[in-house]
Amino acid sequence: MKLNEELALFLLDKHQPRRKRLLENLLVGKKTVATIYWALRYQILGYLGLGRYMEITKLDFTNLEKQKLVIKDENQAYVLTDKGYILRSKILGDNLKFNWQRNFQSFNFMRFKSRLLLFIQVISEYQHNQRKYYPVNVSDSEMNFVKYYFKKIDRESIAFSLKNELLNFFSVINNENLANQLANELVGFQKNGRTLFQLANEFDESLIKVYLSDIDVISQLIDFVVNNQESVIFPLLKGLHQNVVSDSAIMTLNQYLINHDISKVALKRHLKESTIYEHLMEIAIYFPINKFPYSDFINDVQIEELKEQLSDDIDKWNYENLSLKQILSFFQFRLVEIYLTKVGNDE
Repeated sequence: MKLNEELALFLLDKHQPRRKRLLENLLVGKKTVATIYWALRYQILGYLGLGRYMEITKLDFTNLEKQKLVIKDENQAYVLTDKGYILRSKILGDNLKFNWQRNFQSFNFMRFKSRLLLFIQVISEYQHNQRKYYPVNVSDSEMNFVKYYFKKIDRESIAFSLKNELLNFFSVINNENLANQLANELVGFQKNGRTLFQLANEFDESLIKVYLSDIDVISQLIDFVVNNQESVIFPLLKGLHQNVVSDSAIMTLNQYLINHDISKVALKRHLKESTIYEHLMEIAIYFPINKFPYSDFINDVQIEELKEQLSDDIDKWNYENLSLKQILSFFQFRLVEIYLTKVGNDE
């Protein structure tokens, strides 16, 4: 099975229909309010940009439909069949963990891994007095970063420090499979690292499981080096932190909390009011319930009226079908959806 088919199964649910276009927007990291809202509804917000890591931009449902692993509803949204759910469970296995999502949104994993592999290779070759070798394939910017870092470090002790740090990390994660997978990827003196595709074949695992395990171990390494002030790997994270919520949205919220007036915020920020509302929706999606001023925009009566008028399934709510449109804006409507989603997810 191709990776984009495995990824499609991974992103689908047995009960909740999910739309192909929204899933693909999520994979490439298209951070529109619509994309992140539906990612919140699908409970896969932490997977934003996952396709970039796997070099996947499009999902393929053709063979999945033919094999009756998925079915498409009248709204062109897909759900897993029982057969598809069983296969999904089989290709993912029982040991995968997904507590890497916060780190995945907060750091650029691809650039960090590129730097890590090159840095380890450079140190290994230097330790064995090798000057001529083929470096791992990374971008010019990452190559220059590692070169600059290498010039600054104490070269006499770096190999010992790096080896000890990696050994300590492998002992801390207490997962032999993850340790072996990362160790097999490393490139060094007279050692060619294996690709994830090669590792999937050697371990007889699905490619998506190997990719997700790779993300897991990189996330754990980031946690490890961030909490280790003496880490020689930590400097590789320089410039790779990324804000989950856009700086502009944060500025909008801070300005709103000063005067609680949308018009004044728009004027102050030289933005359209529609943009201000989009910023606030982004904040509501990402922030905990108690960190967003819901009561400034919606109240319990409005929430109950919506619940009474529309179905219990929020996914089926449609603003155009609402008789309260004349008194409830789309922004308020969406805020109710976000609020109820978060209440349902116990946030």
